[in-house]
Amino acid sequence: MRVLLTYGSLLIVLAVIALSVSNQLRANKRLLRSVAASSASSAPFGGSSSPSVSQFQAELDKAMKASARHADDQAASAGEDGTR
Repeated sequence: MRVLLTYGSLLIVLAVIALSVSNQLRANKRLLRSVAASSASSAPFGGSSSPSVSQFQAELDKAMKASARHADDQAASAGEDGTR
């Protein structure tokens, strides 16, 4: 009788664990789907984030070159004026 209760209890515990794991896996799948859907809809340029990074890099390069030209122009004009 004791053996039967032990195995019965073990089966009940295993069933509860299996249901818990199953629910957790379903929740993870739903979470992954919602994250994938939200990131695909929020990412510009067709859902890929790499073009935005390359576009940002190109704009940064342009701004740095313009700043360097501006600094060169200021240095040249300061040298011509004799103020520096």
